[in-house]
Amino acid sequence: MRRFPARPPLAALLLALAGCHGQGGAQPAAEVPAKPGPVSRAATIPKGVEVKGKLVAAYSWRDSAGDNLLVLGETHEDRASDETESSRLYAAQYRVDAGRPKRLWALNDGVDQCLFDASAEFDLPAVSFPILGRDGARAVALAYRQTCTSDVSPNEYKLILHAGKGKFGLRGADRYGVRNRDQKTGEVEGLRLPADCSAGAQRDLLRREGGSLFEPPLPGCYQDENDFAKAPPAYLEYMKKQWFKRMRELDQAWLDGQTA
Repeated sequence: MRRFPARPPLAALLLALAGCHGQGGAQPAAEVPAKPGPVSRAATIPKGVEVKGKLVAAYSWRDSAGDNLLVLGETHEDRASDETESSRLYAAQYRVDAGRPKRLWALNDGVDQCLFDASAEFDLPAVSFPILGRDGARAVALAYRQTCTSDVSPNEYKLILHAGKGKFGLRGADRYGVRNRDQKTGEVEGLRLPADCSAGAQRDLLRREGGSLFEPPLPGCYQDENDFAKAPPAYLEYMKKQWFKRMRELDQAWLDGQTA
């Protein structure tokens, strides 16, 4: 009868494998980045950080990439000799290494030479610092509104995401002045807040409302999702959630202001 060699005990096999690992066989798993630290309002700004206009907010945090700082500045110029107004916005993220800041990106936007009333301001409640990837770094999402008008009407509204080296945005209009509450009956009149910004959904809403003074993109909607065509799906998912959340809050704040 043919005899086969006895199998080595399981414990011996495990010890042998462990020895191979120690001798350069399989490499250990990569270290998982530490969980990012909390975000806090910065009390001081390091030397070398540029702020254009009046500093309205600054945020600091530490993540897998290091120490970070976000600064937000606003500038408003009253009527000039040409009878126009201008309002400008500035935002920048810095990486601070041993007290030495290095700017990663900057945003400049606003309204120039407006013949009516110019306004541009950050929407601070909409600023957030999500963790959207597996690298342990925080992204930056910020929002602002701007307008050049002389009446009560929606503002241009932008929700911008900076993640890694990419910039992605949803751009549309907010809900300022869209709905009104009857002071006697308390009933609300005006175009309802869209729950979906697709072209078909906006047309359906207009049909149900029996028409409107507004045309797509409707107040409370963004124009398109083109910036996210090649972005990870988590980016657009997060931004859409933030957009509609903030639009609901702004819509309600406008109505509440009418009864204050």
